[in-house]
Amino acid sequence: MGLDKQSQTILVVDDEHAIRGLVKIMLESEGYTVLTAGDAETAIKICEGHQSAVALLLTDIVMPNMSGVQLADRVLQIEPRMRILFMSASAGARPGDAYLAKPFALAELISRVGETLRSPPTLQRAEFPAALN
Repeated sequence: MGLDKQSQTILVVDDEHAIRGLVKIMLESEGYTVLTAGDAETAIKICEGHQSAVALLLTDIVMPNMSGVQLADRVLQIEPRMRILFMSASAGARPGDAYLAKPFALAELISRVGETLRSPPTLQRAEFPAALN
């Protein structure tokens, strides 16, 4: 059974305006609802104030003031069922985290987003025995 993309809200967080805008256009062209933030603090405010649940946080790892990993930990306190997909031009994701290396093509972005949305929520996955991760 496919995902109803129109009911899936994705929050894209990247401190580079051009990347945020491009990723937003790419995801919207596939039917997703996309919110954007240029920093972690804004992303947290969006998660706290958005009327419907954000299904996926797609965040850069390396950002000023708060890393994408720290942001993920914070937003999971707000919405424990949110999925997390990290993106970066350099390493930095934790083992077992969903990761997308920059630069990426549209097909790769859509594939990784779909896989991540179909996976168990991040906190639920962390509760599984290590042998199942």
